[in-house]
Amino acid sequence: MKRFWITLLILVVMSGLVFAGGQKDSSSSVTAGNEVTTIRIVGKDFSPTEDVNLLFLKKVQAGFETYSGQKVNLELVQVPDGAYAEKLNLMLMGGDIPDLIYFQGGDEAVSKQGLLVDLTEYVAGSKVMQSKLQEFNKQRMANYPYLLWLAPPRARIALVREDWFTEGGGKIPVTVDDYYNLFKTIKSNHPDAFVMTATGSTSRMDFTFDHAFGLTATWIKQGGSFVYKKVSDAEKSKLAFYQKLYAEGLFDKDYVTTKWDTMEDKLYTNKVGMVFGTSGVVCDIYDTKLKDTQGVGLIALPPAKGVGQGYSVSTAKETRGWAISTTSKNPELVFKFLEYMATDEGQLTDRYGIEGVHYTVDNGVYAFTDKKSEWWPRINEVMTYNGPLPALGDLGAESWDFLGKYVVGDPDFPIPSDMAPTWDALTNLYKEYSFKIITGEYSIDKFDDFVKEWYDLGGDKITEYAQGMF
Repeated sequence: MKRFWITLLILVVMSGLVFAGGQKDSSSSVTAGNEVTTIRIVGKDFSPTEDVNLLFLKKVQAGFETYSGQKVNLELVQVPDGAYAEKLNLMLMGGDIPDLIYFQGGDEAVSKQGLLVDLTEYVAGSKVMQSKLQEFNKQRMANYPYLLWLAPPRARIALVREDWFTEGGGKIPVTVDDYYNLFKTIKSNHPDAFVMTATGSTSRMDFTFDHAFGLTATWIKQGGSFVYKKVSDAEKSKLAFYQKLYAEGLFDKDYVTTKWDTMEDKLYTNKVGMVFGTSGVVCDIYDTKLKDTQGVGLIALPPAKGVGQGYSVSTAKETRGWAISTTSKNPELVFKFLEYMATDEGQLTDRYGIEGVHYTVDNGVYAFTDKKSEWWPRINEVMTYNGPLPALGDLGAESWDFLGKYVVGDPDFPIPSDMAPTWDALTNLYKEYSFKIITGEYSIDKFDDFVKEWYDLGGDKITEYAQGMF
């Protein structure tokens, strides 16, 4: 019966929503004598082939028309299968440029070509945005005004299986040694599994361990001057720790080739006991799916305490977010759409999903259905939103509490465009050396060779530039 009801809802709205399949003009169209403005939208995992996205957009479209006083047609644009950032940029470079674009990397190359709107004046003139943006968002926009991202700081929270954690003593680890001892106990209880995994690099687990080793910012003081954290003595100590975890079978041997979906699958199939999830709704999703597959939930663990304790939040720029294309003929209306989605009305839809599918309302009383765990915000996730029901489950809410307690500002800065190729080469150099050190191909002593090569490759000039930024 439930399947029939959902299908009926979809059929009711399908005729009123059109989605894009290729390049289109962003100009207004005229239907039945009323001017209808089309806004084309492209986003990651926001496909026009998924019925739930069409239902969501239909609801949003009706609310936005009332908010803006204009007739609109919201269209979703399909991105070819594959790595999103790569496929999106190929689409944009091919001339198919939607009005509203979600970037998850690759935006700088596009903005340098003058294809993205400077959002400074739009945000400054919006009472809604000024009340919703957090201070770190504003600082990032001041440095790089092309991406808008209303979301909590993107910290990765250590999440461990509750049963494996309890078997290991059930004591919340504080120091790096506490974590190591917990890992050893879990491994002894589950010798055929790894304790934890990551996705291609250690960036997820770095949130838990960086501060403990003294890596409290992108640029840290060492010997009286600022150095990039990846070439610091503290980084060498952290990599030695990771190397030990890898050698003792505590860290997934295949972490470098693991993607986000296979990371999750390893958790749900007893291959690992710990992952590092984005704070908020992602933590809830992992928790719910693990309960569905294994009958057990997750425990959130705080960052390790040592030299420092916390999660660094860079103010350099947004690493992902929404941009408006300069080819759009209606940039003011497109921004107003982002503004509407930050209001309480927009947030109710964005955070709760589809009425009758993800939640119900009976005489003004809201209740979530068992489908709620399948929903995630498509546009914005305003931390200050206070709806009729808590939008997060217990684990997601706890992860946000961690943000309030442990987030530390990182006074980082964007790398100048003329230094960007050098910075990319230096980043790749670090990836090569860190992987070979962690896996034991190189001894930890090779870190010193890496540091020398890093400076010789252009790190000296970027470091000199950094000294003048502080």
